[in-house]
Amino acid sequence: MSEAVASFIHSSYFKNAIKFVVAISIPAFLIWAFKTAEKNAEEAVKATQQQLNDNPIQEGTATTNFELKELDDNMVTKWLLTAEKGHANKNQKDYILDKVKMKYFDQGNVKMAITAPKGQANMDTKWVKMESDSTGRVKAEGEGGKSKFEATTVVLEKKNQFLATGGVIIEWSEVAKVTGNSATGTVDKSGVKDVIVRGLPGHPTHAVITCK
Repeated sequence: MSEAVASFIHSSYFKNAIKFVVAISIPAFLIWAFKTAEKNAEEAVKATQQQLNDNPIQEGTATTNFELKELDDNMVTKWLLTAEKGHANKNQKDYILDKVKMKYFDQGNVKMAITAPKGQANMDTKWVKMESDSTGRVKAEGEGGKSKFEATTVVLEKKNQFLATGGVIIEWSEVAKVTGNSATGTVDKSGVKDVIVRGLPGHPTHAVITCK
C-alpha cells in the first residue's frame, strides 16, 4: 500500500465518509426490512384467502356419526363432541353439524352436557360453535342438574372458554338465576364457572340476577 493511499485511509475525510455511508444505510435497511415484512404479510393474507376460496363448505361431502374429542396429557378424554351428521369442506377440517351433543368428563363420568340443533367445528383447532334454530336453543346442564344454561349461540374456544349470546339464561340450582344478552366464562368437568353476564335490552351493561 502506497503512503498516499494509507494517508487517505487514515484521514478524517475518509473516516467521516465511512460514518456517513453507514448512517444512511441504517434507515435504508430498516425500510427494506419493513417493506419485505409487509410484502410477506400481504402474501400470507392472499394465500389464506385463496385457501378459503378453494375450500368452501360443501354440503355434498357428508358424514354420519361425526365425532371430535380433546384429550388431556394422560390421553384421557376431556370432552367429546358428536353429531348425527357432518358436512365437511374440501380439506376435511371445517364441518357444519346437525343435532350436536357435547360432553365434559371427569374420570369417565359426565360432568356437563351441551346440546344444540346445529353447529360448526374445526378438526385442527377444536373450535366449536353451537347454534339454535326453529326446533330449539343451545342448552347445557351440569351433573345432577346443579347448573344449567341456555342461549341462542355458544362458541367454545381454547382453554374451555365460552362466549354465549342471545337471551342467555344461567341457573345454579337453589342459588340464583342470571339472564342477559351475552355471557363469558369457562365450561369444564366442574360445570360452568367464572361467569360474566352482560346486557339486557335498554340496559346494555346490566343483567338480572334472581336469588333463590
